[in-house]
Parts: sequence; C-alpha cells; structure tokens
Amino acid sequence: MNTPFLSFNHKQIKQLTLIGFIVAFLVSCTKEAQVTTHNFNKGWQFSKGEITAAIQPAFNDSAWETINIPHDWSIKGPFSKDNPSFSRGGWLPTGKCTYRKTFTVDANANEHKVFVYFDGAYRNSTVYINGNKVGFRPLGYIGFEYDLTKFIKFKGENVLTVTLDNSSQPGSRWYSGTGIYRDVTLKIRNKTYIPTWSLYVTTPQISKNKATINTKFKVTSEFNKAKHVLTKTSILKNDKVITSKEDKLTISKGINEEFSIDLDIINPEFWSPESPNLYTVKVELFENGELIGTESTRTGIRTLDYNKDSGFSINGVQTKLKGVCLHHGGGPLGAAVYRRTIERQLEILREMGCNAVRTAHNPFSTEFLDVCDEMGFLVMNEMFDEWEVVKEPATTQNGKKVRIPVDFYANQFKEWADKDLTDFVLRDRNHPSVIMWSIGNEIDQMKTDEGIPIAERLIDIIHNLDYRPVTNGLIGYGWDAWPSDEAAATSDIKGFNYIKENGFVREEALFPEAMGIVTECASAQSFYPRGTYLYGAQKKAWWDNLNYESKDAYNWVETRGLIGERGYASWRAVKKRKGVMGQFIWTGFDYLGEVIPFGWPARSSSFAPIDLCGFPKDGYYFYQSQWTSKPMVHIFPHWNLEGMEGKEVAVYAYTNGDEVELFQDGKSLGKQSNDINDVEYQQWKVIYTPGTLKAIASKNGKIVAEKEVKTAGKPAKIELFARRSNLKANGTDLAYIECTILDADGNVVPNADNLIEFKVDGVGTLIGVGNGDNMNHDSFQASSRKAFNSKCLAIIKTSEKTGDIKFTASSKGLETATIKFITE
Repeated sequence: MNTPFLSFNHKQIKQLTLIGFIVAFLVSCTKEAQVTTHNFNKGWQFSKGEITAAIQPAFNDSAWETINIPHDWSIKGPFSKDNPSFSRGGWLPTGKCTYRKTFTVDANANEHKVFVYFDGAYRNSTVYINGNKVGFRPLGYIGFEYDLTKFIKFKGENVLTVTLDNSSQPGSRWYSGTGIYRDVTLKIRNKTYIPTWSLYVTTPQISKNKATINTKFKVTSEFNKAKHVLTKTSILKNDKVITSKEDKLTISKGINEEFSIDLDIINPEFWSPESPNLYTVKVELFENGELIGTESTRTGIRTLDYNKDSGFSINGVQTKLKGVCLHHGGGPLGAAVYRRTIERQLEILREMGCNAVRTAHNPFSTEFLDVCDEMGFLVMNEMFDEWEVVKEPATTQNGKKVRIPVDFYANQFKEWADKDLTDFVLRDRNHPSVIMWSIGNEIDQMKTDEGIPIAERLIDIIHNLDYRPVTNGLIGYGWDAWPSDEAAATSDIKGFNYIKENGFVREEALFPEAMGIVTECASAQSFYPRGTYLYGAQKKAWWDNLNYESKDAYNWVETRGLIGERGYASWRAVKKRKGVMGQFIWTGFDYLGEVIPFGWPARSSSFAPIDLCGFPKDGYYFYQSQWTSKPMVHIFPHWNLEGMEGKEVAVYAYTNGDEVELFQDGKSLGKQSNDINDVEYQQWKVIYTPGTLKAIASKNGKIVAEKEVKTAGKPAKIELFARRSNLKANGTDLAYIECTILDADGNVVPNADNLIEFKVDGVGTLIGVGNGDNMNHDSFQASSRKAFNSKCLAIIKTSEKTGDIKFTASSKGLETATIKFITE
C-alpha cells in the first residue's frame, strides 16, 4: 500500500472536509410510564478478595465496608517494594475484590426491561444478578451494559454482585487502580425503546445561515405484536425548543429498526474551542398519546477540515493542536473519576495554552468527554496500547535496567478487540470534542507488515461507524521501533511518537502530499521534581539519598538538566509545518507508576510540566510562552540557593514577549532576545548572592510583563488558595485547596517542608492529600501532609447537605490559615 505520509486516508484522499453536528450521550426518562434512569453509585458493600459465596443473594455482607462509587481501593496503599504491581503500577497493591448492591425495582414485568450500565470497572469484571451471571468484560477501561430483565425480581429485593480480578501483575505500564471507579447507572425502559448508543447525529450541510441536522436512531420492540408509535425529535437551546418534528412509525416485533430524521437550525451557533456552544437533541417515543421513552443528547455544530497545504481547521479557522497526552488518573484520588477533578485539570491546562488532549492509551470516562465538550477541548480519542504482542517495557530493578512482560490486553485482543472498539466508537462518536480516533500506541506489530491487516480491520470498523479520521501513534523515524512505511500508511492521518527533524525531512521528501500529527513527544521539562535545583554537593547528596545504583538514570536526568531541549525542538518542528496538525506532549500531568528513569523509591512519573497535584513546574511556563498571547514572563531557579554564594548559576527565562531584561538587586544584567540562536528561552550566567532577581519582558519596545524572585526568609505562615468558594451539595463535588508556605513578608519559601495539619468542619470530608513529591510514600488519605518545596494539597468532598465548610491548615510555628466554602 503506497499511501503518502500524512495523507488523509488509505483510500488516497488528499483532503477531506468534515462537517459534523456531534452529540454527547445523556438519558432522560419520564415518570408517567415508570421509565427511569437511576444513578446507581450509592450504597454498595465492598470486600477485598474473591468471595464465591457472595454471588448468592442470601449471602450476609453486613460486615463489609459500605462505599459509594467511584471507588479505587488500590490508592489507599500502602506503597511497598514487595507489591507485584512493581514500579509500573506505582508500587501500590492490587488483587481481587467483590462489590454487592441490594435494590428494588418499581416497574411492571409485562411492560418494562431493566439494564445496568458500568462506565468502567478495573478489571476482568464479572456481573451477577440474583446469583445469575449476566456478563464478563476483561478490559477495565471500557463501558458496558447488561440486560438484567430475565433474572430481575419485580417484586422484592434484588442483589447485584460484581467481582473484579486485577491480581495478575504487573498488569499495566502505568497505575490502573482497582475497583468500580466510574459511574454506574440503572435503566428501566419500556419494552419498546431506543437502545443505548444507537442515537447518532450528524450535519450533512452547514452554513452561517442554516445547519441541516440528521438524527439517526434505532427502535427495538419486544412485545408480541407490532407497535405503532409516534416519535418527536426536538432540538433545544438553553432548555427552549427551537425546532421539532413528529413522525409515525411501525415497529415490528424483535426488530432493531433504524430511522432517520432531518431538522434545520436557522442561524446556528457553532461549537469551537473559543465558544463551545451546545444544543440538545431529544427523541421521544409515544404510544396512544403516552410518553414511553426518551433519549437526549447534547450537541455541537462545527466543521472540521484536514488539509496538508492549509493545515487543520475548525469552522474555517486554522488551528494548531497544542496538546498533551493524559493518563486517566486523578493524582491523590487514584483512578476514581470525579467531575471536578477533570474540570480542574483542564482549567490548569488551558491556562498553559493547551487546547487538545490525547486519551492515552485507553477509553476515558464519559464524564471526561462531557467536560471537554463544555470547555472546548479537542480530543484524539485513543483505544489500544497493545494488540496481539505483549509489551515488555523497560524499568529499573535493584539499580539495573530490566524488561518485564505486562499482562495487560494482548492475550484478550483477538477475542475482544472488535467488540471493545465498536462499543468505544458507539459510546463516544457523538462528542463534539472528538476530532479523530487513534487505534494504538507504539504497537510492536507495526514494525513489520504483520500489522497491516490488523490496522486495516480496526480502521474499517471505525469508518463503518463514524466519519472522522483515524491515526495510530507509531514510533518516529530513527528509533528502533520505527514502523515499515507500508504499515504506517494504513492510517488516514499518520501519527508519530518522538519523531525528530530528520524524520520530518525524510517523510516530506518521500510523501509530499501527506498530512500527519505528532501523537507523542517529549515535554520541555526537567526530570527533577518540581522546584528542585541541585548544585555540587547538594546534587551528590540527593542521589546518594535515593540509595540509587543506576548510572543510566543519573545520565538521563543530568543530560536533560533544568531545561527541555527535546521539547523545544519538537514544538519548533511542528509549528513551522502546516501539514502537521500539532503535537501532544508526554504528559500533561505527572501520573502514578511508570517511574522512568527512576526505580524505587519513586512511585510516580516525572515527565510532565505539571506535577501529580496540579502544581506547575518550570516547563509549564515554556508552553505558556509558546501557546498563549496574554503577556507573561517566568524565571528560574528560585533564589534560596544556600551553599552557592559567590558561585556562578544559570538563570533562565520564558516569555511570549520579544525580549527579557534581567536585574539583580536593581542592576541590569542585560537583555536577551527570543531570536538568539533560534531558541525559545533566555539565559544569563549570574553570581549567586541572596537578594532579588527581576525579569522585565518587552514587546515592540513596550514593557508587557514582570516577574520577581526574592531570597525568602524563614517559614512564617500558610497561604491557602481554592479556585471556587461555592460548591454543589451533591455528595461528589470537590474543593482543591492549595497550601503554600510563606515568610513573614509574604515571599514563597521555595524549599519549605513544614508538616501541615488539616481540619474540616461542616458538611464536607477530607478525602485526599498530596504534595507532588514523586518519591513520597505517605498515605494520600492522611489528615496532614508535609509541604514539598513550599506546597501541598488538600481535597474536600461535599455531602448532600447544604451549608458551610470550614477548612483549617496549621503547622507548628506558623500562622494558622482558614478558608470557607458554601454548599448549595
């Protein structure tokens, strides 16, 4: 197959303009017909271990722990070098576990069906209802639904049992968590209904004046005779119907029929990263004037254009993807999915200038895509980390580099891949944030032509379900795992991980008509933890403290130093090429597990410009300087460099201005331009003396931003910051409280490590703490935390009671700080 590099698809199409009206799946039902959708997250019983007797309804689980979903029990620890999850799993425990929930159903056996939906349960889940097995799913990241009707008691109690098995370790290349960590929903439907994920909305025609909306949906009936129903399809904006259409349909017994309806929106409001306007599409089913079912979706209208010459455009606006790869975790909360965790992560990324996310390397929660829809993020939606070949990633054990097979998905791929991929696309194809699909990450079988038929099969599955292009994150030219040109050409848009300048040059010469994307690249960030700057004896002491034997790790960390040349080079190559859609740096946030280049005691990664708790590192400001227009300047290191008095220190600056002038104690050390040596940072050699550094950034000869760093005194007080003071009394809303140690004059004490005690009064609960130190083994569920380089984090969860929450942070010898929240 001789498809050009970076071409749109394997059918050799140079350009394709996609016009899409996309939807995010919601469910709404009415009481009139007793058709309901229940949040099924509350009141589960939980126990670690495989308890076969618990499958039977009569089993007594009163001694078990009562929990609410989302739930990840691995995150409670403890961290141990003996845990078989190893460094890849963050040294946290895994194993088997069992969940049970007792409930009743208010429905009519002659008219209704009962379904349960899990958005994710890690992993090897088996679901039973009243002792009867209804399904098994090995992949822990996929959403799945089971029909419980055959075994449901419409009168009396029912027992839903879920067993999980995450005991085969290491079972992932990163921390996975263990548990029912995403939402669970119980659905009671009429026997004539619209099946889950069958509602699909597109827009065949879009202009500024009118958008034609095509709504496809299936209707199934399980009654013994044909049903005559009336469908009403409506489009709403801000809960107000702006257009609707009614149709009479005849539904045959046992047939899953698809119907198609067109509606027009006059003067549509487009969805874009800057203005993520959403509509709602609602399909209602009526029988004899009675409403028997409803399916609703949120929608976004936008055009997508992929063109090698003009680049990627949305609604006609050229848009470079300034993206990050994310793993699915929530830092101190582990794998448990909370909406506010997602919102905060995306807020921090947006302030960095990020506009896109790659879901590495598995389906994310429905809620994640919902929030991306609302906030205007663009998503590369990725499915697989491996196909049929087990990965053996490098790690460090006892100071030596070793490769250990990971029991993740390869052994299930042949049986489950087509089903999982189909469900993945059906679930997510209606999100306006999704602009492309990815079928893999650094897949070993793509090194040779062996991967071609597999890739083509997976791509065909997606093309049969959706119109957006497909890519595949392949290792770039020059690396050992470089794929064959024929294998790489199977994708609609070529995706490459860690491609270098010489790789771009090679591909452009071979395939001048091609378009592609950097699916993964190094970030512009030191491997040292946030705020860590080491010199001379300090550096030796830090490494000695790790009791670390690996020279490879030392060389890897020291070669990168305090700046990220590979990250700079990648962005430099991408931004000058229109035919490259953009890049996704590895990663947006640090994550648990995959502690490369370290081993024990490291328990989380250090690749990202943002640490595990959401605190920016220096690399964050590099991307802010390149990806944002709001004037900024950042300088580092901090200026509490004890032991370096009288010695030369490199001082760096990032800015989106034209130049930066650095002052030391009021004396100019000269100006540095952004054009010098074609680099994206400024550098001065400075003799360290305690005092003040000040950077002044200018653009077009005018001062646009300033940043000052002072030598701080001793810790004196705590500063608290939260992004919101008004919370929802829904039992799942979160407040993230950032704690910073200051001196008496209000300066950040950059190396402060005071132990801070937390207290919560009122209608909230402390559920997580952290500080961003990837070597720290303290519990994330403690009531205190040592600051790491001046900062730590506390996370509060609301209850369902309205009222006030008072948070207090105290530390011996420091002024106590408080912050209040209102829940309603």
